[in-house]
Amino acid sequence: MKSRRLPWLLLALVTTAALAALGDAPTDATVPVTAVANVAAVMPTIRALKSRAEIPGQGGDPFSATAPPAPLEPATTTISAVPPAPTFVAPLPWRVIGKQLADEEGWTVFLAHGNATLVVRTGDMLDDNYRVVAIKPPTLTLQHLKRNTRRTLDIGEAKE
Repeated sequence: MKSRRLPWLLLALVTTAALAALGDAPTDATVPVTAVANVAAVMPTIRALKSRAEIPGQGGDPFSATAPPAPLEPATTTISAVPPAPTFVAPLPWRVIGKQLADEEGWTVFLAHGNATLVVRTGDMLDDNYRVVAIKPPTLTLQHLKRNTRRTLDIGEAKE
């Protein structure tokens, strides 16, 4: 197998050497002096590199920490206050199971909190933080006692 490849490899080597030696020669070997002068004028000059010690802020150590630049003088323009982003209230932990209307007592609402079922009426307390202020379908109004804020819970329309 080596004997079959050897002549082909030698032929490729000779062909490559011949092309390199006898390759395309320039047709005009003389270049005018003015063309060389013009090329030198157009070519950008390459400046020598500075040593690391001369580079400001580095001090010769490429891993050294540099101090931040001094702050500029404070601007004389006034900065308008940006209103704070709106905060979103967490959903209430109770889920409505149902409601019932009793003539003498008013509305009674059944709430689920985890596995517990709560029966609430107007004036009842929920988790020592909320008081039921009003039950008027389609909403149940709760008041947070510490924050003095009101939240509503959708209980559905009254069907008669």
